[in-house]
Amino acid sequence: MNIELFVQTRKRLGYSQEELCEGICTQATLSKFEKSGKAPAIRILTKLCSRLGLTLDDIFPIVPPAQSEAIRVLDKAEFKLITSEFATAEEELKTIELSDLPTDGKMQYHFIQGFLAALQDKPLSDSLFSFDQILNDLDDAHKTIYSQLAFTGIGTAYFRNGDLDKSEFYFQKVFDELHSLPLNGEKAVWRAMAMIFYTADYFAHAGDFETSDSLLVYGYEVCANNHVTYYLARSLFRQAQNAREEKKPATEITDYLNDAKAFAKLNKNQKLLKRIAEFKI
Repeated sequence: MNIELFVQTRKRLGYSQEELCEGICTQATLSKFEKSGKAPAIRILTKLCSRLGLTLDDIFPIVPPAQSEAIRVLDKAEFKLITSEFATAEEELKTIELSDLPTDGKMQYHFIQGFLAALQDKPLSDSLFSFDQILNDLDDAHKTIYSQLAFTGIGTAYFRNGDLDKSEFYFQKVFDELHSLPLNGEKAVWRAMAMIFYTADYFAHAGDFETSDSLLVYGYEVCANNHVTYYLARSLFRQAQNAREEKKPATEITDYLNDAKAFAKLNKNQKLLKRIAEFKI
């Protein structure tokens, strides 16, 4: 129970005990709660929290503080993965004690670690080991999005190692599930976009620009409909690359590059801005 947060919030907002409990409960009830941790009736506690702008989850955290901090760090590392700041993401992961994480956190950890290995062209076995932790242990029934992310990561690792046939096997598994992606929240959209973007990237490398472009347009709609801009810059840059390979008009390529540049600036993606500046039409 996080009584300290309750008391700190009351004081920060300038409430005395008497002012906070007015019309809700006696000052003695509130004092007893703050001093001994003895929770009042749920209706009283709910009203007190509401007056302070707190929720019951703030006072009774679902996960221990150490886990909450680790998950916060994991989210930072995942965001750095999106913006291609791989070294920073790796440093974030080093601060986490894997054994302290809940199952969902462990899967997030292995998904990030596996992608970092794949995208930095580390030995294929490094990526496969990370993704195997998800597919053959933590989610062996393949019921969560982390299994689909693991398939995406394995496909990416194989095509970056030049094995397009094995890569296609995994990306086909991803493609079959794209229609049922959960989009309930910003992180869910991040992960859906990772699957869409890297599948599109694979098809571009395989020379199937029509499929790649279709996926990128689909990803654009996913971002627009869910008001999430991350991955838009990379998707638009991939469209510019595709357009160049397809020998489309320079004006079309320039439009993609300008849009990619705008979103890259918005999301402070310095590495992508550098790639855009170096891109030759």
